[in-house]
Amino acid sequence: MKSKIPPLYLKIYQLIKYLYCVTSQFRKEYKFTLGSSILDLSWNMLDLTVEANFSPNTQKAIAIKKISSDFDKLKLRVRMAHELKLISHRQYGHIILQFEEIGKMLSGWLSWAKKQNIEGV
Repeated sequence: MKSKIPPLYLKIYQLIKYLYCVTSQFRKEYKFTLGSSILDLSWNMLDLTVEANFSPNTQKAIAIKKISSDFDKLKLRVRMAHELKLISHRQYGHIILQFEEIGKMLSGWLSWAKKQNIEGV
C-alpha cells in the first residue's frame, strides 16, 4: 500500500531541486558559503517536515515553528543572493512563488496543530 506524501514535503523537495540548479551557478566565492547555507537550510526544513509529520499532534505546533524559523532564515539568504546578483530576477521570482506556497502550507498546518493542541488538553 502506498503512503500519501504530504504536499508540503513535495513542495520543499521541488524547491531543493531548483535551488541546487541555481546555487551550482554561484561564483566560487559564494558557492561554498552562501550557496551551501541555502541548501543546508532547505534540507533541514525537509528533515523537520518529516519529523513534524510523525510527531504526536500535541507536539506538532512546536515542530512546525522550527520549520518556520528555518524558512525565515532561508528567505533571508535567498534575498541576499538575489541582491548580490547571484540569482536572476526570473529565478528569484520563481523562488518567491514557491516560498508563498510553502508559507501558506506552513501557516495552515500550524493553525491546525494549534487547534489540536487546544482540543487535546
